[in-house]
Amino acid sequence: MKEERELQDVLVQLSSLAPGPADAPKPAGQALAVIKRQVKQEKRAGCQPWQRFWQNPNRRWATAVLSLLILFTVAFSFPAVRAAASDFLGLFRVQKFAAISVSSEQLALLERVAEEGVSPGELTIVNAPGALIPVNSLAAAARETGLEQVLSPAALGEPDEIDVVEGGDGRLIIDAAGARRIIELAGADPTLFPEKLDGKRVEVVIFSGVQQSWDDGTVLLQTTMPLVEYPGNLDPVPLGEAMLQMLGMNRNEAARLARTIDWTSTLLLPIPRNVATFNEITINGSSGLALASLDGQYGAVMWQQNDVLYLLTGSGDTVELQRIANSVR
Repeated sequence: MKEERELQDVLVQLSSLAPGPADAPKPAGQALAVIKRQVKQEKRAGCQPWQRFWQNPNRRWATAVLSLLILFTVAFSFPAVRAAASDFLGLFRVQKFAAISVSSEQLALLERVAEEGVSPGELTIVNAPGALIPVNSLAAAARETGLEQVLSPAALGEPDEIDVVEGGDGRLIIDAAGARRIIELAGADPTLFPEKLDGKRVEVVIFSGVQQSWDDGTVLLQTTMPLVEYPGNLDPVPLGEAMLQMLGMNRNEAARLARTIDWTSTLLLPIPRNVATFNEITINGSSGLALASLDGQYGAVMWQQNDVLYLLTGSGDTVELQRIANSVR
């Protein structure tokens, strides 16, 4: 348990490279609602640190921000699928996930890198994501988020709580020298990061989502896939190779794997090795990932369908979570 808490602290400290949801001021009524919800969750039976890590919406969004920050640090841009005629920018829409197991030693190294204070560029969080706004129905949640429809698992019945999770957006103006220094400190090859990215801009939008909660601790989050606007006309393979090296992969294996990933639509998810295991799954005909705590008591499944991301967390094994996920209609 101590190691799990330490790994969680590493993730949180890495995500603190940018202001997070907890830094945003909240209205008194909203803050009270969040406190009441946290107290209620603490009282639920069997709520362990690993489970809280997945169920806490701010921590979950911090993990998403961490993934994007890793993406920024090494793979700030992707090949130009579409280029804007005026400024040669492309659009990247997350369509699938690729998980990679990361050792505690590598996470500790990344933590030390973060403590060096080296910046990959000027990062501006325009609107911090993660604030919770209670609503009284799924229809109201759909109106607030712009989702065409909000789905719910038939296997669980009506949710006990429904919240809109506010989205956010931000931008990064790249400092190539800083980015190369970070890559070098992390033990990766800094020459993989092209100098021509210096001064380029990356824009990220995380859309508002809907969180449904049940009293047994099960939580379902759904949101439109994140959107990244990036400098185009770049070879993604060296950038992806550097990112894989930063996450602890040896150079030969990183070079091989980087050539097999479609970097125009894939978001890499680092999974702490001694916190969880993962495997690929299929939910309602769509590919996804299942993650399980090492003791098998808590898990999460995530998948995307029709440009919407779904994340289901709860106690029990991932087989049961997959059964629940397959009932989402």
